[in-house]
Amino acid sequence: MSLLSVSYAAAAAAMLAAALYLFFRLRVFLTTTTMLLGSLLLIYGPLFLSFTLSSGEAGFLIHRLSGLVGVPHPIFSIIKAKVPDLDAVVAAMNFSVALMYAGIIAGIEVVDRLIPRQIARMRTALANWNTQALRDETFDHRFLLIVILALFLWMSFFSIRENQVATVWHFLSITDDSAARNALRLHFSGSPSYGYRLILGAVAPMFIIWGLLAGGLAKSWSLLLAACLLLIVTLIGKADTLSKAPPAFFLIQLMVAALLVFSNKVTWRSVLGLACAIALVFYAITRLVMIFPQGTAVLQVIYVRAFESESQALLENFATFPFVHPHMWGANLRPVALLMGIPYMPAFSIVAYTWYGNYDVTNPALFIADAWADFSYPGVILYSVIAGVVCRSIDAIFLVHGKTVVAIAVLGATFIGIFTLLTTALNIAFISGGLLLAPILAGLLVTATRYFNQRHRTSAAENAVLND
Repeated sequence: MSLLSVSYAAAAAAMLAAALYLFFRLRVFLTTTTMLLGSLLLIYGPLFLSFTLSSGEAGFLIHRLSGLVGVPHPIFSIIKAKVPDLDAVVAAMNFSVALMYAGIIAGIEVVDRLIPRQIARMRTALANWNTQALRDETFDHRFLLIVILALFLWMSFFSIRENQVATVWHFLSITDDSAARNALRLHFSGSPSYGYRLILGAVAPMFIIWGLLAGGLAKSWSLLLAACLLLIVTLIGKADTLSKAPPAFFLIQLMVAALLVFSNKVTWRSVLGLACAIALVFYAITRLVMIFPQGTAVLQVIYVRAFESESQALLENFATFPFVHPHMWGANLRPVALLMGIPYMPAFSIVAYTWYGNYDVTNPALFIADAWADFSYPGVILYSVIAGVVCRSIDAIFLVHGKTVVAIAVLGATFIGIFTLLTTALNIAFISGGLLLAPILAGLLVTATRYFNQRHRTSAAENAVLND
């Protein structure tokens, strides 16, 4: 067998092992860990293998189901012109994907063995989720209300200063000129403030879910109103990106949270219903945001962007390192580059210049792309283990008490964090994607609320004793 054949066999075996591990070891409950493995198998499973086997034929699965035959993607001929041994590129990518699945499973198992009692309690809580009533662990919502109002005022300031409503209205008013919309998107989409973008993507959605659920349970109109105001300003901010993905995924976050209020069991009915809802949301927002020429198959465009563009981006990264550019050995991380005394140049810019001749082109890729660019196979293994450890630890901390408001809010936040992990570097997914930042903020708020409540009760008891 050739090395390429062995790599395909290794990747397929790893995918099968991950699927079996997901269904029989983790079981199909909706958790951060199962979302990680499930989304990886969906996008970087069999569809990933079919991308290279079909030479990147656009809509390969759709074509085969309809009896059509497409053409190879141009990127394959472009890569062959610079990298004669394309088989070596594909083999390295396949082996890395296999190591990724193995590393994630290893990270999950490390956590399970370090805190077995906590994991056992979590599994019991997950199994009993559907029979539990929704509970709120924090009875005092003053801190939560203050945080939500502060976020609303902060985001409203940027929304007004940047005239976001007018930008979105102007964008949607262009109904027949795709070039004009693209120009507007290029120059005016999103906020230039990193702090605002961080709040918009990683923090605000979690507190919206938290505020709506906690306010509904406590019948607190002030908390519900604050959460609704934050919801409105967040929707405006998502729309201001002038892109289909941010508002679509925000709506899906809210749907996932609503589903978790009733059930966390993943059944074929819930999967089918959620898949239809997601498809409908993406189709509606794509039609709203994008202008397509007459006769364009919109569903095929969405399919290619969701399931094939990610594989193409990963291929471009693996074809760059080390076949065109040597591994960076840490220089892809800004602090490491500063310590090494060399100019910082992110890996995605090198990839963009290699294949498109432009440093400013961005083509998001799976988190192991950055790991590979920096540290080759050891980086892929290490980053994958870290991803598994972090996701399992989040579940062990927040899901141990079952169906609670905080648990649902955190799962809603990590949903976007997982998506970010599929399209960018590990450190970016942890912070900007909220995969680690959102749970940390949730833990800090819960801890602070409990601490001050305990202090208040202690002071009240001491005063009662003194009065007696």
